[in-house]
Amino acid sequence: MSDRQEQGGERRPERVERTWGERVALALPLINLLIAIQKIVDEWVLPFV
Repeated sequence: MSDRQEQGGERRPERVERTWGERVALALPLINLLIAIQKIVDEWVLPFV
């Protein structure tokens, strides 16, 4: 019965401890996206400004 009460939504999800390597691996796609946007702006937008 106590297990069902814990499932009621009042229990917070446990905090996941990540290593620095895992954090970098999660951030890489975002960094690549920002670099791609910067290259597009440099090549396609700035020549017309």
